[in-house]
Amino acid sequence: MKRCLKTEKLFSELEEVAHRLFTEVRHEQGRFQTGVCRLRGKRVLIVNKHQALDERIAALASEIARMGMDKLYLKPAIREEIERYNNKVF
Repeated sequence: MKRCLKTEKLFSELEEVAHRLFTEVRHEQGRFQTGVCRLRGKRVLIVNKHQALDERIAALASEIARMGMDKLYLKPAIREEIERYNNKVF
């Protein structure tokens, strides 16, 4: 139970960071992987709400790492988690 709560908290923290980096963060369902796309010239992060929570965390961390986080204040644990997924493709 603790791990689940910790995982949900991590997802929430990563999502907050994503809201600072992307024009829009949307939760959709379908046959796609969580990722960034361009809609009407804007970078939009689309999260597949049917992916496993661990997969969504990995995808969010990876996309945040690609955008660069040098100029953002991040909690050390969140920065560490993002760096784990740096340069990985999901």
